[in-house]
Amino acid sequence: MRFQAIFALALAGATIAALIFSLSMNATPSPRPDLTWIKFEDPFEQAFTVEVPQGWTVRGGLFRLGYSDYRPMIDLISPDGSINIRSGDVAVPTYFLPTQYHPREGETADLGAQAQGIYAKYRTGKDYAGLYALTHFKTLCQMLTPEQVDQAPPGKKDPNAAPESPQNSSGAIGYRCDSGGKSRDAYVYARTTLSSNLWQVKALISFIAPADQVPQVRSIIMHLSETFQVSPRWVEYQKQMDDQGYQYQVARQRQRMAELGQQVQQFEAKMQGMRNQVNAFERHQAAQAAQVESWGNMLTGLTPTVDPLSNETRLVWTGPNNGYWINGQGTIVNSNLSPGPGFHELQPQ
Repeated sequence: MRFQAIFALALAGATIAALIFSLSMNATPSPRPDLTWIKFEDPFEQAFTVEVPQGWTVRGGLFRLGYSDYRPMIDLISPDGSINIRSGDVAVPTYFLPTQYHPREGETADLGAQAQGIYAKYRTGKDYAGLYALTHFKTLCQMLTPEQVDQAPPGKKDPNAAPESPQNSSGAIGYRCDSGGKSRDAYVYARTTLSSNLWQVKALISFIAPADQVPQVRSIIMHLSETFQVSPRWVEYQKQMDDQGYQYQVARQRQRMAELGQQVQQFEAKMQGMRNQVNAFERHQAAQAAQVESWGNMLTGLTPTVDPLSNETRLVWTGPNNGYWINGQGTIVNSNLSPGPGFHELQPQ
């Protein structure tokens, strides 16, 4: 079976409930904080609902980058800005193992309108948590000091999860985050699964908070997991999307794209718009140092650039072509030549 078909089947078998909350919290959590809860609904496809603390800043939803490439995320920031909780991450793709034709880590696995992936060697859950932590917390922490943390999941394991093995591993990492004379606890838990020629991050939970607020954070995560609900209507919709994605990929491999017509062209344009939106959402996430930048950008498929007109640093989605171009509306195009009037080229950083 060709890798495109394997990739489609792997994504089709995933659920957003598993991707966001594949973990239930411990049976004896800390007492719930005195919070008022309100319902948050995925603003893009109404794929899920979840209760979040009233007054907190809530970002995220289900970001679709292709027929079979959907990336749910919930990001919460407390009113005073001292706590940030994230479950899932829109910048984390499916990863393909390097091959003789694609030996370079960080190269894009471009399946067109079906999905976007990255070629990378398999990382265990703990290794991935460590790389993600340095990338995710870089802009928040002037100094990160490693701390010992419990390697168990932040809650009871998903009963449907495969047992720990070299192909299915989990782990956590913690740091003391020092910035501006204040210290907070930073934490990441990740579970990665290797299957055939690809691997995925099946669970990803992170938070940063003052040490005395960590019990509250865990209680909030407990409430999120208890109230998270996937829409049955969306589940049926995704089945249709997977079927269309399979037809698209077969036609793409046979170079019969003309048969798919204008509808697919419109969908591809929409997916490019979502990728630009994802880029804008995640562009503040760079890495801790030069080496970490290389790892972090490779794992998320991001390339650092500088806009010569504004001197602004921009992280763009890594593409197969050499140049990155931007226009006055912020649209970024990966192309060897200028896409047209109004575009100027971003410079590599």
